[in-house]
Parts: sequence; structure tokens; C-alpha cells
Amino acid sequence: MSIPAAGRVGVPQWRGLTCALARPRLFAALDRGSPLTVLDAPPGFGKRTLVASWLHGGGAEGRTVVWVPPDHANPGHHATWTAVLETLRAHGDDAFPHASGPDEPGADPFTRVVHAFRSCEGPALLVLAGVFDPATTLPCVYELLNRCPSLDVIVCSPGTTDTDLSGATEQGIDCTYIPTEQMAFTPAETATLFHTAGVPRTDAECHALNRALGGVPAHLAASVTLVRSAPGRLVDPDGSPDPRLAHMVKRYAAARLSELDDESRAFALTIAAARSTDATTAVELTRHPDPTTVLNLMTMRGLLVASRPRGVWRWTEAVRSAVLEISRASRPGHVDALLVELARRHRGDENPVEAAVYAVEAEDWEIAKEIVFSSWVTMVDKHFGSLVRILRRLPVKTLDEYPSILAGRALFSQMLDEHAILHTSLPSAPADLRELGRTKDAPHALFVATVQTLALRVGGRVEDAATRTLNLEPLVASILEHQPDSIAQHLPVLRLQWAITLQLAGMLDRSTTAFRRAYRGAHASGITFAVQNAAGSSALNWAVTGDNPRAREWLDIEQRAEPTEGHWGPVVRMGGRAATALLHLDSLDLEAATHALDVLGTPGESEELWAFVAYCRAYHSLAGGNPYDGLTGVHQLITSHRDRHRSGSFSRVLLGAAEVDLQLALGNGNLALARAGEDSAGHPVLIVPCARAELLTGHPDAALTKLRHVPWPECGFPRAHLEALLIAAACHLHLEDHAGAVRDWQRACTLAPTLGNRRAFTTVPARTVARLEELSGIAVPGGPVDAVFAETVPRAELSPRETDVLVLLARGSTHAEIARELFVSANTVKTQLRTAYRKLGAHSRTEAIGRARELRLLPLDRES
Repeated sequence: MSIPAAGRVGVPQWRGLTCALARPRLFAALDRGSPLTVLDAPPGFGKRTLVASWLHGGGAEGRTVVWVPPDHANPGHHATWTAVLETLRAHGDDAFPHASGPDEPGADPFTRVVHAFRSCEGPALLVLAGVFDPATTLPCVYELLNRCPSLDVIVCSPGTTDTDLSGATEQGIDCTYIPTEQMAFTPAETATLFHTAGVPRTDAECHALNRALGGVPAHLAASVTLVRSAPGRLVDPDGSPDPRLAHMVKRYAAARLSELDDESRAFALTIAAARSTDATTAVELTRHPDPTTVLNLMTMRGLLVASRPRGVWRWTEAVRSAVLEISRASRPGHVDALLVELARRHRGDENPVEAAVYAVEAEDWEIAKEIVFSSWVTMVDKHFGSLVRILRRLPVKTLDEYPSILAGRALFSQMLDEHAILHTSLPSAPADLRELGRTKDAPHALFVATVQTLALRVGGRVEDAATRTLNLEPLVASILEHQPDSIAQHLPVLRLQWAITLQLAGMLDRSTTAFRRAYRGAHASGITFAVQNAAGSSALNWAVTGDNPRAREWLDIEQRAEPTEGHWGPVVRMGGRAATALLHLDSLDLEAATHALDVLGTPGESEELWAFVAYCRAYHSLAGGNPYDGLTGVHQLITSHRDRHRSGSFSRVLLGAAEVDLQLALGNGNLALARAGEDSAGHPVLIVPCARAELLTGHPDAALTKLRHVPWPECGFPRAHLEALLIAAACHLHLEDHAGAVRDWQRACTLAPTLGNRRAFTTVPARTVARLEELSGIAVPGGPVDAVFAETVPRAELSPRETDVLVLLARGSTHAEIARELFVSANTVKTQLRTAYRKLGAHSRTEAIGRARELRLLPLDRES
């Protein structure tokens, strides 16, 4: 809506307001209607645009609005109130009668302003759109508010450290404070800005652009113009501006620097060495006697951003890069020497990430490499994003003596197939590996080999990654024997990665041992992300096997661990959250399981535990009576993670088992059996649903045969053991072996409570449960449960000769040709086809072939 002219004097209506981005979170702060609202941010953060947009949208309804624009030529305190008085006079005598007329002797502009607002009929809003001296102006604002009860004031302050609102608190004035951090665009607002402008960018690019430009609205709006004129990415993979954006920011920085006097400009070109600074650091770098004044001046010019409570000034990345370039051109070598000094200082203060960043900026590669190598674990734990950017900046040619850094650079910079370091081979013989463990190169070799396993893992070759991980054991043992201190710092993180690799390959017993060792080492070293990851992942391993008491034990340990923040936060919680969902499922607390799955969310394409999450979701759908939704979800996740769903991955076992059970619940016996036959049935987790498919489709003897392939009490999968006992009991019942049925039912009813598992009994059809309870006198522990499978599942079976006839029919053969091929009469062929049609419920050649393929009774890839 447009602003009515009457009662709103001076409110701007410039063209840019028509396309200004709506900012509901800040409009809500203005809508509070506090007597005093202070927007405290440097130029470029859109203070005036925000307030004007809010007013255009109907803000301050029912108030007389007085907008006083900034006077850059006369920024002093007296000029501010003179401007207010002149604006009031523009309203006319009716609105502010005391504002016009001849000046009274001795009456200063502020006193006239007070009288004018006291005489105003109805509430008013005064907008001071540009206050340059908050230290002197704000005390007058407090007095004005105290003397004019119907007046509210909005102050646009320059974001310097001079803005002190303690007076408002002392005088009981309700104040809404909107600092620079809130005025900056969020990545989501940046994405909305580009989308609204018709040039949408990806979320990743918006995040990187927002970071580089510090969320400054004016710079982001200018970048929209750049994209419109020449589409393309504005930031590179490191988050650095491309040449067009860098040139734009450099022009801006040069213009702002030109507004400073020579002394202040020299100060600015020196202080650019520091990513952020306080007054003390500024004195050390510049020797200036009054750094606070100059830093505040730079803030008012839009070069720096001040943090008022802490007295710290910081650059946005793009502006600092531009000023560094200008500084190097004006005084070569000076700023780089300061960067090296800052690197050494931060290294001495045990702040490795800042030290490494400064070393890289100074291109002092020796210091940078030493810092990264000695502080690798800390940087991976706390500053992963910064580590990746540092690794990308390190030249490959300088890393010959640091193959471990080179390997990490190749991996984390997403160059998995491009660098030879990832294809270097270790000795294969255990004796050679033990000998290597004695040498000084052993730690580097171990790190490179671990990164190689990560590269294989990320590429979907989990089985190869697990094999290489196990082959490292002689090397690790030798290093620990001969030079344990050389890998002590890195060992918890290395073990964590080995454990994850083994987990993804389904080697859960070895994985759990590695997680336990990783946890102990990480706990002793204070590596928070590794502590939480190892504990949660251990819980997941126990939950997948079905040993729920041990899973709960490790979940308790995870809950007591220090929370992991930043890049690794969501990643390290995945294992524990999936374990929680499985525990709730086994106890049939479906509401709690639903909540746990909601927290887990849908796994992204890069999520390594995607199959574990899919497994949880599939069995949650099965337990909740929604097998179709479960099957659809499994197929969708397999499709989106197909490059990881390869032979040797535990995902084949987990999701193969889930698909068999979901097909059985849907009544698709043939599809269940066909899926059961696609993968090796040797794993206990997969043997159970395969045996269940045989039982429910009418072949209890075949089910028992499958179950005999596993030594169940020692297999390490107690949930599968429990379900195998229930299947065996049902098989014996169908075969009228009542003694065997009662024996296995009793064992199952004894084992289930120790595991905390009631869900297993939902896999036994209701009539079978009733009969077993009757024969044994033992009821389902914990009370009745709802069965998820019917008593029998339909299964169409063709004889070998009927299958041969349909195969030839699908090839297009005539009845006579089929008879000649099979050495039978034409009448025999017709009889076999009629029988096959009846079994398939088909009435034509095409329908029979289609139905046979659908039921996996014919190969799907043959052409009819």
C-alpha cells in the first residue's frame, strides 16, 4: 500500500522500495511498537529501507509519522534537532503549532521539538533516519520520550561502539534493539532475494555468497545486478568471489577508503591484516594512539562491522580481501609480514585454525603445513569448513613431505579420482606391514591408507574399503609397539573411520570393537565429535543386531557426552537417533518411534547411514500396518543412493530383508521369494525373512532347511535368533511336530523379555500364536500384539515344463514350434498353457506372459 501524504511528512518513496525484500522477522520487531526502537548497523545494511518498507506496508497505523533524513554535511547533535524542527514545520500549524513561528529568545531547537510534540494531537512516530553521534543524541531522545508520552522514536544508528542504551534501561524506557547481526541477510533471505529477482541460485551458492559478503544487504542486492547482466556463479568452491564480484567490492572499498584522511587510510590498510580486531590488537599493529575513534570511523564508512558489547571490529570477507589487495599494491610486503606475525601469535595462543588461515593468506606454506599436520584432529573436530578451505589453498607441489595432508586434501577437496596419492599401494604381506610400522614413514602411510579407504567408501566400494581396513591391522599393531606417540593424537579419529567402514560393510562385531576403542581414545583426548559419534554408532550396531540392553547402555553414554556443534553436529547424531528408533520399534512404542524418525528425517544423498535409516522406516511402516508406504519409501531411497547400494554393502542385507517382509505383508508371495533369491541368503538378518517367505507360502520344510544354515545362539544377531525360533515353532506346528513347536516357542518367550523385544511376536500370524499358546500354556510376553502377516501368502508356482512353454511363448513361438522344440504334441502344449493360464489367473497369451514376469516366474529382460 502507498503512504498517504497527510500525516506522514518526509517518509521516502524512492523507486527501490517497490522491490525491497520483505523481512517479516524484522517487521515483527518494529510492530512491537516500543517507545524506542534502535536499528544499529553500518551503512549498507538497509536500515532506512527496512523502516520505509514497513511504513509502506501499513506500519505505525494511526500515528503521525515524522521522517527526518540524515544530513551527511552536518552530522552534529545540534544539526539533528534543527532538522527535526524543520521537518515538523513542514507538517503545518495544525499538526505541530509550537514548531512554527519566530524563534523565542534562548529556545534551542531541542526545546522547540519537545514543545511541538507535546502539542501534537494524537500519537506520533519520529524516525531519525541517520544519527551520526549516538553518544550525544540518545540522551536527548530519552528526555524527549519522557516528556512526550504519546511519542515513539525510531533511531537509525551507525553501528559503532558509541551506541550505549544503558540510559534507556535506567529510565525505564522500553527499547527494541536491532543490531547489525539481525540486520544482515540470512542465507535463506539471500536465496529469497535472488528468487524474487528472477535469478534463483542454489542453496549452497547462496550460503557461500552470504558468507563472503557478510550478509550485507546492499552488496547482495548489487550481486543480483551482476547475475542479471552476466549469469554464472559469483563464488568459487572455496567461497571466494569471482572476478566480477571481487571487482565490484574492490570499487566499493576504494571509494570508502577515499573518504578517510591520509592517516586513517593508512591505519585501515594496516588493520586489514587482522580478520577481526579490538583496540589492543589495533594498537599493536598500527601504533595509533586512539584506535577506537578510527575503527568507529571505518564502521561509519561501511568498511567494518562492530560488535558493541565486546568492543570487537570485524571485516566481511570480500571487503577485507579487497582492502588487502589495495594494501599490497600501495605498500608491498608490509601487510604480509603482519599476516605472518598474526599466524605465529595465534599458533602460540593454541588457536591453530586462525594461525593456519593467516599463514595461508601470507602464502607462508611451511607454517601452514606444520599447523595443519600438528592440529589435524582439532581442526577436523571443531573447524572442518575452515580446514577444507585451507587444504584447497595449499599448493600440491609444496606437500611432498606431507603425504597425509596431500591425501586429506585430495579427499576433502572432492578430487577422489584425480590424485595419484589415493592410488598408492601399501605392502600386502603382514610381515612387510609390520616392518613398515618401525619406520618414520609409517604414520603417514597409515593416514594415506585410511584416506584411501574413505575414498573407496564414498565411491560405494564398501567391501573393498573394509578389506583394506582389516589389512591395516598389522601396520597399526607395529606402530603402537615401536612408536606409539607418533599416532596417539590421530588414533581415535582413525579408529572411528575404520569402525564406520566396517559398519557399512556389515562387519558389526569388528565395527563395534573399533567404535569402543575410538570412544575410549576420544574421551581421553577430549575429541567431542568422535566421542558422540562412537557412542551413538555403537548403540546402532547393538540395536541392529537386536541386543537392546547394550544399545541402551551406549545411548546413555551418548546422551552424557558433550553435544557436538557445527558441521559434524547432525552427522554424529545419526547413529544414535537410528538406534533410538529401532529400540522404540522393538518395544512397540510406535508413537515414540515416529518421533525418533521425524527427528532423523529423510537421509540425503551424501548420508552414509542412509540404509540404516531406510531399514528403520521400512519396519516402522510394517509395524504400523502400512507396508505399501514402507516399500515405496525403500525403493525411493535405493534409487537416490544407487551408487552406494552395491554388492558388499550392508544395505543389500538390510533392505533385502525389509523388501521381503514388506512384500509378504502385501500378499505378494512370488515377489517376496524372488527378492529373497536376489542376494546371498547367508546373513542371519536376511535368512529370517527368506525362511518366513517359505513358511507363509506353504513350504515349512524349506523354511526349516534355511534356518539350519545358521548356528543361531552364536550368530551375534539375537533379534534374528528370536524371530528364527518363532518361525521354527510355526513350521513345526504346520508339520504337526507339536513337541518341536512348544520347545521353540518356549525358548522364544524366554529370550524376548531379556532383549526387550515384543515386535518379533507381530511376525507370527494370529491363529498360529493362539495355537502355540494353547499347546505350551505360555502367552506372548507382555500381552497380545497385532500380527503384521496373514496366515498364508499366495504364491503361484509353475512346473518346469509350464515355465519352458511360457518362455518360448514369450519369444514369439507358435504352438507348433513350441511342440517341436520340446518334443511333445501340440495338444500337450495347449494343456500346459491352459494349466499355466489358470495358475496365473490369465486369459490370453499377453496377459499370461505379463503376469508371469510380474511374479518373477519369467526373466524380465526377455522380449515377447
